Amino acid sequence: MTTSAPTGTIVPTNEELPVLRLSQPECPDCGGPVSRNGGYERHPQGCQPLRVQRYICANCRSFSPTHPAVADDHHYPRAVTQLATTIDVLTDSSLENRQDALTIHYNVRPSDQQIHNWCTEQTAEIVANDLPVISGVFTYDEQYLTIDGSRAYRLTVYDELLRAPVAETIADRCTKETVREFLTTVLGEKPVHVVTTDGRSDYPEIIEDKLDAVHHRCNFHFLKNGEKKLRNTVFESVRYTNTERLRGAIVWSEFKQVFASQSYEAAVRRFGAVLDKIEQLPKELRTAVKDVMEEFDTFLGHLRHEAVPSTTNNLERYYGHTKPTQIKRRFRSDEHARAFLKQQMSLHTLKQGLISRERSLSLGRELFPTVSMEQLEPLFTESKQRYLSWRDRETD
Repeated sequence: MTTSAPTGTIVPTNEELPVLRLSQPECPDCGGPVSRNGGYERHPQGCQPLRVQRYICANCRSFSPTHPAVADDHHYPRAVTQLATTIDVLTDSSLENRQDALTIHYNVRPSDQQIHNWCTEQTAEIVANDLPVISGVFTYDEQYLTIDGSRAYRLTVYDELLRAPVAETIADRCTKETVREFLTTVLGEKPVHVVTTDGRSDYPEIIEDKLDAVHHRCNFHFLKNGEKKLRNTVFESVRYTNTERLRGAIVWSEFKQVFASQSYEAAVRRFGAVLDKIEQLPKELRTAVKDVMEEFDTFLGHLRHEAVPSTTNNLERYYGHTKPTQIKRRFRSDEHARAFLKQQMSLHTLKQGLISRERSLSLGRELFPTVSMEQLEPLFTESKQRYLSWRDRETD
């Protein structure tokens, strides 16, 4: 088996260029003696040019020592590529801004295509998170992206109890078949108890029939849509008098309190009071009340079972932290977009995911190769720190 060449030492000489050589020359494969075998010049960007000493082993092969700061077959120091990828992971800066940062810190200016290549890696069509366990309690949502000038969709399954994304993919279209294929591929062989989504009509069939799980509606999206109808339709319509608008707003407020109930029984009582006044609601809002009446547990099931997520807000926050809607979400290619998803999945799991210290350190070093646990711990959220403290006490 061929062993990688050892790291050399840069030694000044009387010649024009210093020499990269081994302080104790020996064959990396057999450990036997070696002899010098010529050399060649190397001119890495951002580093001093030098001459690399080549060695040969009589029994094995010829080889050259590795540069201490620049990987073999690379033109830029590791520190340059690490800074470029760190900026990509932690910020939403443009390629030009990353060029500027590298120029200021290391006096090098790689092309924007070179930086793009550093930040892009080959991934599977579905980017899966390597979680140690799965809770079975999930949320699902989509987000718009722009790839090479065209609209695309980011599909995500999020584990609510582990506080981490499970899997993501990029799709050109977000049809029912696209969603079905994604969810069944990601969750088909996993335990699935409940999935909370927004109000798209395709979801119940996929989740209940294909995954044999409970479908729960996101309260936030549901009430937000009702609020929009109240403001934009009822309040702006000349068909309603001010008295009718006020009465409708009061009943709608009482309807919202159903979702704020502290117990399932209290929600039932409050909903019954709303039904007694349903005729006072403008017809644009009655549909929402009737939806809840027909599928009460789909909207209020979280009051029966504490683990059921009432909203998709944690997944929405994950989107907000990784690619907020206020920022133009643009990528050059599907490969770049999937590489970004993989990075952000790992970063979010590192900071918030309820996983062990060892797994957290492993994730951290995938993103930032030289990082230590002492450097990582300040990144952890308070809830993760409490979880790790609990694990430490359990171990003791």
